[in-house]
Amino acid sequence: MLDLRNSILATLVYYDILDFPLTLLEVNKYLINPARLSKDSVLGTISLSQIAENLESLVVVGLIGSKNGFYFLPQRDNLYELRIKREKIAAQKWKKFLRIAKWFQGVPYLRAVLASGSLAINNTKHGSDFDVLLVVRSGRLYSCRIFLSLVASVFGARRTRYERSAPDKFCFNHYITDTNLNIKHESLFNAQAYVNLKPVLVADGIFSRFYADNIWLNKYVYNFKPAEEFVLRKVFYSSLLFLIGKVGEFILNSSLGDRFENWAKKYQQKRIKDNPVTYESGGRVVFNDNELEFHPRSFESFAIDKYNKNLKKFGIIPYIEEKDSGLNA
Repeated sequence: MLDLRNSILATLVYYDILDFPLTLLEVNKYLINPARLSKDSVLGTISLSQIAENLESLVVVGLIGSKNGFYFLPQRDNLYELRIKREKIAAQKWKKFLRIAKWFQGVPYLRAVLASGSLAINNTKHGSDFDVLLVVRSGRLYSCRIFLSLVASVFGARRTRYERSAPDKFCFNHYITDTNLNIKHESLFNAQAYVNLKPVLVADGIFSRFYADNIWLNKYVYNFKPAEEFVLRKVFYSSLLFLIGKVGEFILNSSLGDRFENWAKKYQQKRIKDNPVTYESGGRVVFNDNELEFHPRSFESFAIDKYNKNLKKFGIIPYIEEKDSGLNA
């Protein structure tokens, strides 16, 4: 089937931009929705065996390459060794990540820490930092950000705005609240990022609620289904740290806490507004009561542009040309 073949090629084209070859299971999981490539696509359920058959057919005709169960674009055989190398780097980074992240259990109002970016897919370089998506209790967004930054700073693990490179430091670049889990910035780039989120510290129900509130992901990623139970890496639960966080919330669930949140909001929003980087083109900075996002220099526009161009090299003219999620012009 031409639609499925093109969808598989498009998926490999996208992950080639990340220098990331895919296994059969990963092609199935990340499969770009065929409806984005063909107006008349009516494939219905796509089985793993169908994808396997198409992958092998593409290898036979030379449209893609393969090595030891990994698939990639032609003349990109080096990606196999690169992936193995980066997985080894990621294994060490995960140890550092979890060693610090366990202390976040003591942060008041923090409801979830979800690893994202290169670490989430074990595709890290030595200089990679730790990207995370954070879920915070509604009404205490700015207070939680201060407490979280303080804890990370104690361990020298918080990336600041002045650091161009910050290996093994936490980049707290996206916060949402537990009553507003829907991500409004839809794009292929964001969809592929969010289907790869890895929960390392999550309150009951948050992970499944996040995906229930973001069903738009399947407009881009055809076969994606969240699997909350299959968690390979998570922080070691500490009853003491959990208690510290709850005591902090008990104290701050008061007029004192309201005043602190109001001050924290005004202080942080002023700093964001006064920072020229906030308004640079090619990125997005969001700051309101339900979301804080800091991607002033986003990789998204580059990735989407390269994806669109590389599709055409394979003779694929998509029904829907991909666009960024609404970056500053």
